[in-house]
Amino acid sequence: MAEKKEKSGKRALYTFAVVFSLVWLILAQVMDAVKSFDNKWSDARKIFPMYLSVPFTKDGSYSFLFGKYINRPASEKITITAIDDYTVDKYGYPFKRKYYGQLIDNLKKLGVKAIGMDVMFFEPDRDFPENDKKFLSSSDKAGNVVNLLAIERDRFTVKKPMKGVAAASTYVAYPNSDISLDNDGHARKFFLFFPAEDADMDGVEEKALLYGNVGLGKLKCSPDCDSIRLASLGMATYAIYTGKPLLEYEMRYGGEPMKLNYRYPVFRKSHPGWDKDPKNMTDSTFRHISVADIIEGKISPEEKEALKDGMTLVGSTALGTYDHFPSPFSTLFPGVEIHATCIDNLMFSDSLKSISPGYLALLMLLLPWIPVLLARYSLLMLVSVSAALMGSMLFLDYLLLCNLYSTPFISVMLSFFLPFVYVTVDKGMSEVREKKWIKNTFGQYLSPKVVDIITKDPSKLSLGGEKRDMTAFFLDLAGFTTMSEKLSPEELTAMLVEYLSAFTDVVLKHDGTVDKYIGDCVVAFWNAPLDQADHRKLGVMAAIDCQSAMTRLNRDLTQFTIKPKCRVGVNSGYMVVGNMGSRSRLSYTVMGDSVNMASRMEGANKFFGSKIMTSEATFKDLKDLFDYRYLGSIRVVGKAIPTKVYEPFALKGEAPPEVKAMLKHYEAGMEKFYKGDYAGSLPDFKAALAARPDDGPAQYYIETAEQYSKEPPKDWDGSFNLTSKG
Repeated sequence: MAEKKEKSGKRALYTFAVVFSLVWLILAQVMDAVKSFDNKWSDARKIFPMYLSVPFTKDGSYSFLFGKYINRPASEKITITAIDDYTVDKYGYPFKRKYYGQLIDNLKKLGVKAIGMDVMFFEPDRDFPENDKKFLSSSDKAGNVVNLLAIERDRFTVKKPMKGVAAASTYVAYPNSDISLDNDGHARKFFLFFPAEDADMDGVEEKALLYGNVGLGKLKCSPDCDSIRLASLGMATYAIYTGKPLLEYEMRYGGEPMKLNYRYPVFRKSHPGWDKDPKNMTDSTFRHISVADIIEGKISPEEKEALKDGMTLVGSTALGTYDHFPSPFSTLFPGVEIHATCIDNLMFSDSLKSISPGYLALLMLLLPWIPVLLARYSLLMLVSVSAALMGSMLFLDYLLLCNLYSTPFISVMLSFFLPFVYVTVDKGMSEVREKKWIKNTFGQYLSPKVVDIITKDPSKLSLGGEKRDMTAFFLDLAGFTTMSEKLSPEELTAMLVEYLSAFTDVVLKHDGTVDKYIGDCVVAFWNAPLDQADHRKLGVMAAIDCQSAMTRLNRDLTQFTIKPKCRVGVNSGYMVVGNMGSRSRLSYTVMGDSVNMASRMEGANKFFGSKIMTSEATFKDLKDLFDYRYLGSIRVVGKAIPTKVYEPFALKGEAPPEVKAMLKHYEAGMEKFYKGDYAGSLPDFKAALAARPDDGPAQYYIETAEQYSKEPPKDWDGSFNLTSKG
């Protein structure tokens, strides 16, 4: 019986191995289901030597140990002529074209062999045409300049530069990095020549963008380049540098995109020709030389040496003026440096290569059988041999990378690792039963939600949390104490269930996390556990919709004679979120000063008689999205610095007519009030109150204006000091 069961188990394992290897081959190689993980690994392994070096070096080194075999610095002969912050501050932005002309003249004098302009010139300077003439003249005389056109990918059309640019350029090239971006926005490969269009996916290119058919007119490279596909900025610049025709490079690199072998960044002195402050450093892959320094002739001997007989790409690096993409070494890698990386890879012929798909397919078909065949041995033997094999695969991956081969490591590793896990689980059912017992035991002490979280990630079963920029929300029913005195416990409970359920539904509709209920108070937050870029807007929308829900509930719940009101406070800022509490009881919650401020916002509604109060930290960038009013500037208890607070009513243009009418008069009154014309503001505030009777803030400012008109405040900074927490 046992022998029969063993044979049945082997058949099941063999069937699993056959089915898994075939399915995994389709998923990994045909459908690219694991491509994102392969990409992340390809980035991580480049920077891994730096992390290893941290205990042994002061600043960390990308060339530590085996890092010197897979990483290298960029060539000193490839530079970035940078329109940096210093240049923008001095010459303005957009940069005047006469300065480009001066720049090209100076670069030529400095002996630069090839100049790539990562700047687009589509429209002529109608105010100062002489600026265009200077630029075009300098570009033409230099005889080594590459300028840009743009390609609209969807329509497969070219946007040409302004008249004269193409004729003045040695080559015209395209800068588009987006044609080969991976799904995560990384540029891991790059087309050196713009790929032709295969509309019907039959492997035959029906349409190509050639220098001779895109309407650029007669070029300096014509007719030799007329039948060549449009080159990228880096490729065209490198062709000028080497003096070889583009046709030769198209024949060599015109097929698959180049797999980029990124260089690691280096700290260099900023403006070494004149700035003596050693603290001013630039962390970049390629040497950045300021445009202003080149125009003014204030560059260092090292910079002159780098420019002489070298290549330079002119592009913007000033904050907010350049496109950027992630690289293995940086999250803000300037787009111009992608072209520079292409040039560097071309110069040293060390772009990355791919392993033959046939070899990869064979590996993925064979690797799943190893843990299956090891299943006959002990669990210790299975784990030990498998761990040694996975370590060998990791070593082989780095060995291949040292020889410029980039492998889909995760896809290959998982073809072994997943069957290993299956076999291990199959052999260790007793351990599974033990884990199940642990889960059931913990379930007696922790909520199912927390148990589910720690089952997926046991490391979360700890005190503390993470600091995040979040939005906190406090909603409180006004007059709860009075209600509890007038209603029986049963009636009060039924009423709270109706109202709190409705408010909870609103929060969840806007993707919020309901933290807790404190009596009649609802506490919620946004941007945890999931990332929510628009968490501020979501919090404000929830507050507005809760007020709408309150109106609806008071109308529909006729069984309750008491019609409560609610106040909402919303604040944003850095908070700590995570599993908080004691060693025996945890709760996923938020805490911090910004959370407390949200609670104060809710209570401060009483001061103005408002229904919603949100802080400047939340509302600063949302004003164009909502109909709202400025309530004032307040100092809450315990805070010396005042904060501006606002009351939103609805999305822009959607406020009720009476609110719009009220806001018109209210804003007029506020303008006069804060200019010190207290008496003059009274008619406006009274008109606002007439437009919307029982409007709390209008009533508040009427009373305050009457008081201040009789006795103006002395040394008032325009902020109200709250004397209680609300």
